[in-house]
Amino acid sequence: MMMTDRLIGKRFFSAHLHLWTIGLLFCVVTATGCPRMLGLDYQPSNPLRGEGAVGTAPFRYQASEEHRVRPRQVESNQSSKTDLFLTHEIGVFFSDALRLELGWSGYTLSDSSDRIVSGTIRRFYLDWRSEDDRSFELEVDYTVQSGERTLFSWHCSAVEKGPNRLVQDGILIRAGVAACMRRFIEAAQGAGAL
Repeated sequence: MMMTDRLIGKRFFSAHLHLWTIGLLFCVVTATGCPRMLGLDYQPSNPLRGEGAVGTAPFRYQASEEHRVRPRQVESNQSSKTDLFLTHEIGVFFSDALRLELGWSGYTLSDSSDRIVSGTIRRFYLDWRSEDDRSFELEVDYTVQSGERTLFSWHCSAVEKGPNRLVQDGILIRAGVAACMRRFIEAAQGAGAL
């Protein structure tokens, strides 16, 4: 009888300790936050039409180059408990999105083209400090070059706001990127650079 009581006591204590450990781990993860990974399936949407060959070069992500964030990390408020990462580096994501938009508009994409679009992403910032809404801020400097000559430079900024829900992150980022892409293509066409 005594042996049975000891075995039951050990099992109870062991199970209780196991649950306590899981509970403690859950509290630590909840308090410190976990990084989130966001895969964006960018779909071109601009209504503009163009023609001719154009190439793209990688965009620089300023926050990453200044070591404020990692190449895949979306810049956010310092007090945020969670870091957000894209599945691709932000500069690569942006360059790929531009290629999709240019192709959608009717341009022939060629890295050997005499017109190359590149630039610097100055701000790629998601803020969810407010309990009511989230906002995505984007600032990009675009450059169209032919050889060593700059044909066109243009700065774009966009702010997209939405309700404070996790599912909004991708929606806000796609909307901000699409808005800047459309305005850039429109301005470059107006200047005769595209």
